[in-house]
Amino acid sequence: MGNPVLQKKCDLKGRSMPSICISVVSHGQDDLVRELLESLAAHCCCEQLTVIVTRNIPDTTQPHFEQYAFPVTLLNNTTPRGFGANHNQAFLHCREDFFCVVNPDIVFVSDPFPHLTAAVAGSEIGVAAPLLVDSDGGLQDSWRDFPSPVRILQRLVFRESNGEDLQLPETSLAPDWVAGMFMLFPTSIYSRINGFDESYYMYCEDADICRRLALQGSGTLVVSTVQAIHDARRASHTTVRHLSWHISSLLRFFIKYPFYTL
Repeated sequence: MGNPVLQKKCDLKGRSMPSICISVVSHGQDDLVRELLESLAAHCCCEQLTVIVTRNIPDTTQPHFEQYAFPVTLLNNTTPRGFGANHNQAFLHCREDFFCVVNPDIVFVSDPFPHLTAAVAGSEIGVAAPLLVDSDGGLQDSWRDFPSPVRILQRLVFRESNGEDLQLPETSLAPDWVAGMFMLFPTSIYSRINGFDESYYMYCEDADICRRLALQGSGTLVVSTVQAIHDARRASHTTVRHLSWHISSLLRFFIKYPFYTL
């Protein structure tokens, strides 16, 4: 199994550390999940974490995710499920203070959780996220205004960038929604909102849950003081199947919120 992974330890004396359940969904991406878990172990406070890995594609191999200081629960789907259904399934195992949805292609370079949980605690924030950068340090467009036909047309006509022109914000942001590759929810709020809407198979679940949070008076926050690396893989731009899922999800969002998305 190689050299043991270094585990980040925390001095818990005199501090109350919120507990966090991290949900990761793998689509045959055990290597990526392992890299994520190793970066989590190296940079984050292991004593406060539990991780649930859902293998969405049937796989009988042993992934060896058990060598970390934090517990890892492995869920194996017999048939593939959608983004929201997978994370809602993982949430059934959550007993922690916070529920965090993380893509398998995220890599931690520092511990974002003290800043994220502090920003949410005692506030009206329903979901928080760090800044996401690519492996070269370029800022990604992980937050946006809610989608609308007009905004999508503007992106297509004017060829708006996917983050190249974004500037590092000096203060935290309160956007309409944050992308589903990294979302931290207070467990009580995720439960109250009934999690992700499983009628979306893939795409727009993140915008939808942020819209429902906003309708209930809970905000969305990007905390500018912490970052994580995201190796972006925009499948909807490269395969017909993912593009069709993306278009159908957008149409579902527009129908669900017709007065907002005109």
